[in-house]
Amino acid sequence: MTPKSRACRSALLGSLLATVPPAEARTWTDTLGRTFEADFIRLDGSNVILALANGRAFATPIAGLSAGDQNALRSAAPGALRGSTPAAVPGAAATSAPAGAPAVTTTLGRSWPAEIRLPGPVPSKVVAEDPKSRRFVYESPDYRFTCDARITDDALRNFAVMFEATRAYALSLPLGLGGGRERQGKLDILLFGSMTDYIRAGGPPNSAGCFTRGVVLTPMESLGLVEGGTGFSLDAQRHNHVLIHELVHQLTPDAYMAPGALGWFSEGLAEYMAITPYNWGYFRPDVHGNVVKTYVTTGGSDGIAGRSLGNRLLAPKLRDLLLMPYSRYSGGNANFNYGLGLLVTHYFFHMEGSGKAFRITRFLQGLQAGQRGEAALAPLLGGGSYDKLESEITAAWARMGLDIHFGG
Repeated sequence: MTPKSRACRSALLGSLLATVPPAEARTWTDTLGRTFEADFIRLDGSNVILALANGRAFATPIAGLSAGDQNALRSAAPGALRGSTPAAVPGAAATSAPAGAPAVTTTLGRSWPAEIRLPGPVPSKVVAEDPKSRRFVYESPDYRFTCDARITDDALRNFAVMFEATRAYALSLPLGLGGGRERQGKLDILLFGSMTDYIRAGGPPNSAGCFTRGVVLTPMESLGLVEGGTGFSLDAQRHNHVLIHELVHQLTPDAYMAPGALGWFSEGLAEYMAITPYNWGYFRPDVHGNVVKTYVTTGGSDGIAGRSLGNRLLAPKLRDLLLMPYSRYSGGNANFNYGLGLLVTHYFFHMEGSGKAFRITRFLQGLQAGQRGEAALAPLLGGGSYDKLESEITAAWARMGLDIHFGG
């Protein structure tokens, strides 16, 4: 979720959400013989990501499922993950996602990319444009965006490139990010011609965009789109920071939304990727922290509004930040918390351990293995204390001219 801001929690997404194809539920059985209904989302390391009927996604160890379910996940035979639990498939050994789901790639521990550039043109197409029903549907290779107003050809091409580049960026980072929750082979985004329609569909009144039930919702005004005679077109002076932020949430594994990560890391990651310098299918990660510092401390640059926190931050105790409930993190002090979360996230990406990101890698591995809360945070301490980690973060950013006082 991108502040202005409170989290997008509403299950009511209006008539546009009704056009999003539903996933198919399946009966799963655990090793104790208990059964439950859930949609298959994707494989995520040693876990499988599932979603309940209410849209809530969760991770569960593959080893905790019945032999038949484990075999179905390994074989990924067409239709094996729909309907009732199948019989075992002899000789199955391949570990891959089922047809229509993103392939599982393990990127943890790889080198940080210097740049991300799409290899060629991105095709896009108009699927439907119906002014009477206010339903306009457009697609790129991996995305479907459904709007309640027409967008022009230039906006369509721009979004197609940005969506696909953001996904390529996420998959290239050494963070174990996934391909997102696809429905009928596409990731879904809903765009609204007015803030009123966005709020009516479930968007929080004080937000610029949100992510819920696997779908990104954003009002067009947050994207720098202006309405003209042929539809909504681009304002070339605006950066689509808001939409990239929400796209990152859509690509973030559910395990990274657990206590200990939800808030400082989930939002810090989205902020990190969203403010990365971008130009027409090309991202250049800010490994040195100059863009991050400018964004956090000033009113922003290059069309992105900054957090304006100044060069001296009186922060809460680090443990309190890392374990802060999301309702508080995204509440009345969200602007400060988002900025501080970004600084801490960047520290673990590029400053800790001479930029080798050892601690954050172990932290993410622990989340994938089911660790939560204080236990999940242990790798970030590197065998030391929270006070020592505060000193390390403070010293690293002090070298950049930024003064952070934890517990101040």
